[in-house]
Amino acid sequence: MLTLLLTLVLVSASVISVSAEGGKHINAALYWFGTSLDPAVEWDGWTTCRAGITETLVTVNENYEIVPLLADSWEQTDDTTWNMHIREGVTFHNGKPVDGEAVKKSFERAFATQERAVTAAKIESIEADGQNVIFKTTEPFGAFLANISEPMYSIVDADADTDFASAPIATGPYMVTGFEVNTFIELAKYDGYWNGASDVDTITVKNIDDDSTRGMALQSGEMDIVQRVAWTDIPVFEADDQFVVYNTQGARTRILVFNYRNEMLQDLNVRKAIIASIDYDALAGVLGSGVSKAGAPYPASAPYGYDELEKQEYDPEAAAALLAEAGYEDADGNGYVEKDGQELAFTITYENTGYTTMLEAVQDMAKQCGIHFELQQVDSISDFKDNGNYDIVATNWQVLSTGDPQWFLDSMYKTGSSSNFAQYSNEELDAVIEKLAQTFDIEGREALTIEAEKILLADAASIYLVGENNFVVANAKVQNVVPYPIDYYFIDNGLSIE
Repeated sequence: MLTLLLTLVLVSASVISVSAEGGKHINAALYWFGTSLDPAVEWDGWTTCRAGITETLVTVNENYEIVPLLADSWEQTDDTTWNMHIREGVTFHNGKPVDGEAVKKSFERAFATQERAVTAAKIESIEADGQNVIFKTTEPFGAFLANISEPMYSIVDADADTDFASAPIATGPYMVTGFEVNTFIELAKYDGYWNGASDVDTITVKNIDDDSTRGMALQSGEMDIVQRVAWTDIPVFEADDQFVVYNTQGARTRILVFNYRNEMLQDLNVRKAIIASIDYDALAGVLGSGVSKAGAPYPASAPYGYDELEKQEYDPEAAAALLAEAGYEDADGNGYVEKDGQELAFTITYENTGYTTMLEAVQDMAKQCGIHFELQQVDSISDFKDNGNYDIVATNWQVLSTGDPQWFLDSMYKTGSSSNFAQYSNEELDAVIEKLAQTFDIEGREALTIEAEKILLADAASIYLVGENNFVVANAKVQNVVPYPIDYYFIDNGLSIE
C-alpha cells in the first residue's frame, strides 16, 4: 500500500525542510494528542513533553536512569526531605528566570489542577530558598525522584498571563505559536533555551491517530518524522534508504483488565483459564515486529526478573482443567462452557482501532477453550472505566512511565487508587507496595518489584498480552534522533534536518 502511494502522490520531501521564512522546518506526527496543552491537566503533559515544550526537574534517560534536567543536583537530607538545586540560567519562554519560588508555584498549580498531582509524589510541603527548592514528603518515599519526572509536574510560569490550555509558558526548547485541539501544534525555537537553542527554527506537530496513515504521510513527504507506524509497514521503511527506523523495546504493555465487580471474574480459576487460553507467542507472531511477547507486568529490558518469573503461558489443557474445577462444562455442545445454565461469556471493550486484529486472535484462541468473547469497539473507554460498565477492557499502560515500577503498581493495583478502575484488591500486594515506597536502595526496590510481580501473576490479576516496541521512523535527512523506551520523550533541541 505504501509503495503504491509513491506512484500516486508526488510530494517532494525537500519542500518541507524549509519554513516559510526560509529557516529549517520539521513536520512531525504524534499518535495521540491530549485535549489541551496544559501539562497539569489529565495526561496532557505527555503531549507537551513529546513536543519539546515543557520540562521537569529530573528526567529518565534511555537506560531508565534518573538524570538531572532543570534541577542540576539534589540531596536527600532525611527520609522525607529532598533539597533540589535549580540550574542557573534557565528561563521561561517569556524570559523570566526560573528560581525556587517559580518551581514552588508551578507545583502548587499542578496540585490545584488535579488530584493525581497531589497523591503521586506524596508531597506535604514545598519551600523555596533562592535557587533551592525543599520538598518534604508525607512519608518516606523511594519513588519520589522518579515520580516527579512525570510530565504533569512540568515547570511552567504559574504567574504568566496566558491561556495554558493553548499557550503554556514553559522552559523547553520550543515555544507554542499555534494550536488546534486534536489537530496540530505550531512551534518556534526558543533562542534563550538553557541547553542551547535548536538549529531547527520551526516545527509543526500533527495529530495522526492511525498508524497506517502516519506511515503514508511520512512516505509521501508530508511528514519528516513520526512516532509509530503500522507494524506491517516497518519492513517497507527498513528496505528504503530514504528512511531510518529507530527501534527500542518500549515500556508500554497491552493489557486485558478484568472488572472485579463481575462475579464470574472473581473466580481465580476462571481468570487463570482465560490466561492459559491465549497463545502469547502466536499473538506476537500475528502482530509482527512492532511488538514482543509480554506475559509479565514489566518488559524483559527492565531489571525486574523477567526471566525468573513464572510468566503467563499458553496451556489449553490447564485451561480445560481449571474450567472444570470451577464447575464449567459444555453441556449443550455449542462449543462454549456454561455453569448453572449461564454461558462463560465476556465482552472485551476497547477504543484503539489498531487492537482489532489482536483481539480477534484472542477471541479465536479463547473459543478453542470454550470461552466466549464478544468484541466492542467504542470511541472512548473512559466512561466505561468510570462507571464500571464493562467485563474486560483492552488498554495499554506505560508501565515504567517514570523509569520506576512504583507508579504502575500504585496506580493500577493498589487498593483504593483513583486509577484502579478495575477495583482490584490484594492485601499482600498492598503491603509490598507500601514497603517499596519506603525503600530507597536500588537493589531493594528491584527485589520488592519482583515480589509484587509474583503476587500479580499468581493472582491472575490482569493479562499482559504484548509489549509495544517504541518505533520512531524518519526521513534520512533528519538527524540526531534518540529513541527512548518511554514514549513521551521525542522532540528535543538536538533534533535537526539537513
